[in-house]
Amino acid sequence: MLRRSALIALAMVVVATPAMAEKIAPAAKAFPYLEKFLKVPAAERSRLRLGYVLTREGKPLSNLKVALIEANGTRTPLPVDGSGGFERLPTLAQLEAGARLSLDLPQDAKVGTMMNFSTQLKPAVDYEAAELAATVTQAGAVIGRVAGPAAMLAPKMTGVTFTKAQSGVAIFADGRTQPLPTLQDTPYFRPDDFKGAVRVKLTKTPIKVGFYTKKK
Repeated sequence: MLRRSALIALAMVVVATPAMAEKIAPAAKAFPYLEKFLKVPAAERSRLRLGYVLTREGKPLSNLKVALIEANGTRTPLPVDGSGGFERLPTLAQLEAGARLSLDLPQDAKVGTMMNFSTQLKPAVDYEAAELAATVTQAGAVIGRVAGPAAMLAPKMTGVTFTKAQSGVAIFADGRTQPLPTLQDTPYFRPDDFKGAVRVKLTKTPIKVGFYTKKK
């Protein structure tokens, strides 16, 4: 009976092992350019946010259990939301110390991360044009520093988009107004197209304020 019990226990361990598998990857590799971004002085990237979306076969991998393993073995959860976005990222110190990621997936699972730049601008119906222009300028400067020689291949932020705001106008110092161009129900503001504008007013509060990356 004892021998039979031992065999049953061994079989249970063998069956359980695949479920306990975890994929381990260097954090610096999982979050490309994050270390360089964090090395830019905080005041010089204050208008920007760098985010990452976990993907598998090109599609977001949502609500996956992920932890950061520090050099001393400490594990810190890195929550992934319903859209595959990381709600927390490693710090510069953790990256420099060689932290790794633990993902609740088999070691041979093929996963990746998609990087995205967004603004720190909060949804509103009224903005100072100078603040929008400063956000666009800062994005260009930071991307240039972070991407280095690859900056020519990186997207160029030329304006700010206001998702689902329907429409809006740029207001000039003399009271004159000019409608913002729109993509479907998302108006956007390109500083180069509205020289002298002092404010931007929208019809509705946008659900997100992002970057416009096209030349026109």
